[in-house]
Amino acid sequence: MAKATSIEQFLKHDLWVIDFNSLNRVQRIGVQVLRLIVAAATEFRHCLLDARAAGLVYTTLLSLVPFLAVTFSVLKAFGVHEMIEPVLGQALQPLGEKGVEITGQVIGFVNNVKVGVLGVVGIAGLIYTTYSLIDKVEETFNAIWRVRQGRSWGRKFTDYLSVILVGPILVMTAFGLLASVQSNALVQRVIEMQPFGYVAVWAAQFMPFVILSGLFSFLYKFVPNTAVRLTSAFVGGVTAAILWGIAGEVFAAFVVESSNYSAIYSGFAILILFLLWLYIGWVIILVGGQVAFFHQHPAAYRTQFLWAHDTYAFRERLALILLVHITRRYLEGAPPSQPPQLASEIDMPVSVVEEQVDELIGHGFLCRMMDPEGIGLVKPPELIPITDVLQAIRRGEPAGTGLRHESGDEVDRLLACCEQAVKEALAGITLRSLVLDGHQESHQSQPSSAQAS
Repeated sequence: MAKATSIEQFLKHDLWVIDFNSLNRVQRIGVQVLRLIVAAATEFRHCLLDARAAGLVYTTLLSLVPFLAVTFSVLKAFGVHEMIEPVLGQALQPLGEKGVEITGQVIGFVNNVKVGVLGVVGIAGLIYTTYSLIDKVEETFNAIWRVRQGRSWGRKFTDYLSVILVGPILVMTAFGLLASVQSNALVQRVIEMQPFGYVAVWAAQFMPFVILSGLFSFLYKFVPNTAVRLTSAFVGGVTAAILWGIAGEVFAAFVVESSNYSAIYSGFAILILFLLWLYIGWVIILVGGQVAFFHQHPAAYRTQFLWAHDTYAFRERLALILLVHITRRYLEGAPPSQPPQLASEIDMPVSVVEEQVDELIGHGFLCRMMDPEGIGLVKPPELIPITDVLQAIRRGEPAGTGLRHESGDEVDRLLACCEQAVKEALAGITLRSLVLDGHQESHQSQPSSAQAS
């Protein structure tokens, strides 16, 4: 029990307060990887991404055939539509023989979709079903990236159309080039020469992993309605590709040993295995997106464990940090910042910063300036007491309004004493004095530190 408690203490607190300056390069990488794993696993449960994955399975079942039909039509125009069956078979390979059977049935459904006889309403329904799948995926990725607002209808139309047109063509072209290179006579001769043959065989086995990593990276880069760094998308893509490979091997072994399920469920066994693999696939994709988010915003998972997002302690700290940054720019005469710039300065997700900025605007501390454009203070920082900020954040009320203790019982009197003690402790401290005193203390500490060295 004591060992389990110490492990929990390490994962929930000690891991997040480790001083990187005391670690070598290998130890730093190890700590960062462990933080990513722990944060992604915890956040996966906290954000109910398992339930979102189940919802995506349902949407996929409804949209799979229409989506492939639209993709088939696009690929047919470029003459690479024959590649859709082997690619689908590759995705369902962990199902073994049942995967081949499902691939044949899905392709049969796609071939039976006659776009020419559907009419306007039928084609519109086909496109909408395809749209709904991409829209559901974007909604889930936006939840991972803390994005409160999705794309506009105009951007959805253009961006989703790009995904439908460009994505399948790139994937099919990559697999087509891989197949053509492998069958090339010159390549075959090189393979027969050693040690080039071993290298070529290894590269051929590694290429599907590279293509899969690129596909996942493409999703993480362009689907969320926010700016995702290419390196973060790539880290998430590689993570998802590795998990996909591991899960595929494990699931394939499970299918081989699942003869009892066929005896119990009879003809439904293949459907159950297909649904289970779809769910596992979406879980892997969402985990990769979570890793990409935490890689881009490491402060998000540090604060997740040291300060919970839904507590007043975190909100108060974030509000004061934002106000200090804005006040410092005001005192330096610098132009006001936009929320993305503020988020970059404090290493927090843009959506979290935007939400806190909106709250501070509602409380009358900040305002949106037009010329120059940005977020600025409503009044000079010497006229904004820290107690007003804390009171507004804690109670969700405009500054200057206080809680009335009308009942007069012991609890209200205790809370009134706590409030009065805070006011007395912070009396006279404004945003200006907070920024200037902190600036002076940092300068005063430099000579002492220099002497100590």
